[in-house]
Amino acid sequence: MVWVWQYDRQGTIQCSGINFIQDLPRFMVLLYAFQRFSLVHWGRNTDFKHDETNDSHKLMIDGVDLELHTSHKDRVAHYGLKGRATNVFPVTSAKLSKDNPEIAKDGMVAKVFWAEEQRASEPDILKKVYEIAEEQDAVKGHVPHLLWHHKFKDPTSKIREALGVSEPAKGSRVLYILVFRKLKPITELKGTEFFDAWRQCIMCHYALWQAGVYHRDVSPGNMMWYRNGTVFMGVLNDYDLSSLATALGPQGNERTGTIPFMALDLLSKKGQRGEVKHLYRHDLESFVWVLVWVSLRYKDGRLLSRKSRPFDEWATVDAETCGEKKSFFQTNFLQYEVFAVDQRMWELVMDCLQLLKADAYRRETIEYKKRRQAGVGRLIMAEELELDDLKFLDLFTHTEAWVQLSNSVQ
Repeated sequence: MVWVWQYDRQGTIQCSGINFIQDLPRFMVLLYAFQRFSLVHWGRNTDFKHDETNDSHKLMIDGVDLELHTSHKDRVAHYGLKGRATNVFPVTSAKLSKDNPEIAKDGMVAKVFWAEEQRASEPDILKKVYEIAEEQDAVKGHVPHLLWHHKFKDPTSKIREALGVSEPAKGSRVLYILVFRKLKPITELKGTEFFDAWRQCIMCHYALWQAGVYHRDVSPGNMMWYRNGTVFMGVLNDYDLSSLATALGPQGNERTGTIPFMALDLLSKKGQRGEVKHLYRHDLESFVWVLVWVSLRYKDGRLLSRKSRPFDEWATVDAETCGEKKSFFQTNFLQYEVFAVDQRMWELVMDCLQLLKADAYRRETIEYKKRRQAGVGRLIMAEELELDDLKFLDLFTHTEAWVQLSNSVQ
């Protein structure tokens, strides 16, 4: 028996089995058809022309020329059969360089990925972000500069519609290419410069959240920086999993967040089933986990050797196991011996982790009292379970370590 499986970023489609002994003619016709498949039939997007001389891929779309340096050492690749498959490459373009000469000096990158059709597109999200940036200094210059974008035709739902698969549009994906100004990763920074970029990203995120743009995927890979002349600028990057407060209808099926940096509430069974509402404090907690991750795994902007860096397993285990490991670390961080960490940064790590513990205990205590009171027929407490977003942020910005580091970069 043989089965034909068709794979794309939406998932898999399996045909019924063929007994190639009893049904040899049908099997031979299948092989005969496969023999005549073109690259398009095999799923290749032929708009991307391979240049063997430069080992790159070239595109010409609506008068915009692009050369994707797909084998460059700075390529950021994703491997797997399903999902966004985000790849980022250095890119050159005569057209875009001519239109943006100052930005082109720093270089450009192309982001190629398969977005869920039911989500608001990243270009649409960025359009709203740029509107907010005109009014908010915390956002202006702290978000990625989109130079050009294109949405390809033929979403993955097309074949499912042709085959009569039920709910063909559920999880349907479509290919996008976006070109941005090149930025540098926050992991290259150290000491007060790292804190400054981290803090700027937090303030940008808060301003966007209050204005109705919910990032929802805070991770080191989405925190960047550049210099605007002599001014150091932290950038909150990557909005393809973001959502708008004004969005109506379904927002796709993909879980939002990068597991090692997700809030503990979202790593629970309920959180992974989508039964926990994504709140501002969850994203702020993600910023804390980024602080922990970078502070203990990097020294002077360089990744420590495998034997010297903790938390590798956070990136390889499932969500619930990662939550358990992070919870254990949060509870026992005072027992952790640190040698390579800047003392001021470790004090900030301790302050932030202690605040997360204290707030979790506060919420647990309120829940406990509510259940106890309800159990004896009394009125439910009026105390709010969740703090106001600004009050929650203020807990962190007013810690001694945060204030001292802020004074040192001003």
